[in-house]
Amino acid sequence: MSADNRLLLNPIVVHLDPPRVEQASIRIRDGRIAEIDTQLKPEPGETVDDLSGQWVIPGLTCAHTHLYSALSCGMPMPDEAPSSFADMLAKVWWKLDRALDMEGVEVSALVGGVAALKAGVTTIVDHHASPSAIAGSLETIDGALDALGLRRLLCYEVSDRGGQDEAIAGLNAHASLLSQDGCGKRAILIGAHASFTLSDPTLARVGAMAREAGVGVHIHVAEASDDAALVGEDPLDRLQRLGALVPGSILAHCVHLTPERIQRAQDAGAWISHQPRSNQNNGVGYAPVASFGSMTALGTDGIGADMFAELQAGWFQGQEFGVGWSPDRWLAALSSGSAMAGAALGVGIGRIEVGSCADLVVLEPPVGPAISDGNIAASFLFRLASNHVKHVMIDGDWRLWHGRVVGVDIAQLQSRAERVSEATWERMRS
Repeated sequence: MSADNRLLLNPIVVHLDPPRVEQASIRIRDGRIAEIDTQLKPEPGETVDDLSGQWVIPGLTCAHTHLYSALSCGMPMPDEAPSSFADMLAKVWWKLDRALDMEGVEVSALVGGVAALKAGVTTIVDHHASPSAIAGSLETIDGALDALGLRRLLCYEVSDRGGQDEAIAGLNAHASLLSQDGCGKRAILIGAHASFTLSDPTLARVGAMAREAGVGVHIHVAEASDDAALVGEDPLDRLQRLGALVPGSILAHCVHLTPERIQRAQDAGAWISHQPRSNQNNGVGYAPVASFGSMTALGTDGIGADMFAELQAGWFQGQEFGVGWSPDRWLAALSSGSAMAGAALGVGIGRIEVGSCADLVVLEPPVGPAISDGNIAASFLFRLASNHVKHVMIDGDWRLWHGRVVGVDIAQLQSRAERVSEATWERMRS
């Protein structure tokens, strides 16, 4: 549902950073917010959407995910439980990503993208791997997410686990899209798996490519103790030694980094993405969240794209471990993902203000107290869920309307997803 000129009439506008509520209409011109005011009236040729009583929030960002895992539910599992995190990767996730063909890459991105829209996510930061289908994989994901209207930060997970030729192919996978203008909808980072699957020469090449292109590195850092134990060097120290800790990088997890190294990473201009549900699911330990600074964002690590659920998991685990973050501090971590992604994309997202991209989410308000400046964070932590998402707008176009994805044949996608997942799982068994 596209219109160059649109007026969102009389919603309750919920700002996240800083938390603030106002009742005002929003005028949209050419995909940007042009005016916010209580006195706006429809103009000739303008499409009017009456949102009286609805809550409007900025579109959310999932700051670290793996779209290729979207078809994993039901995949064959190992006969014996993995004995370590590295063992689990080898027996489960590396079998899945190697079983993906290019259609599997595309369908995974579409399925994951649909889930993101339905959860109010308008920007996805993906970390991709498909060792049997490397060349062209990022272009395939880019096309799938573009069809859904989603903003995206993409990379290929470079690793030496499949040998040097695969590592070089992974690096080369970035080249085509790096040379193209993403027009504010797509940016490329240089991806890498984790320290324990990267040789010194490969990690140095990752850093060199990132520095030459002027972009960040997206890499798992100290997710489990294996990252240092299998290499014999702290992963943050190694990134610095090999020139791969560059501004704008995303360091996923950082569960086993010391506070001093966390500070050093953020002083270098790197972001930390925190995935509380994944850390808990994988049993890798609780991240030193109390040491994470303002450059901290929330991701899902491939467990869907529900940022409401991720935020709430972060809060409750934080309470259990005595992190001491206030509800507003957790809300800031949720909002920070958009600041991080917007910097890479070169556009303003994550704020409802004049000049920002019109990436907006309309929520069906839960029955209960009125939302106010003082209870926004509490509402996100204790009242709201992704099932309150009603409409989603990206660049001034409705991409989700009354819970239905616009312009996508969901029945056809479901049929493809069933067929492709079965074929992928069969290759995993061979």
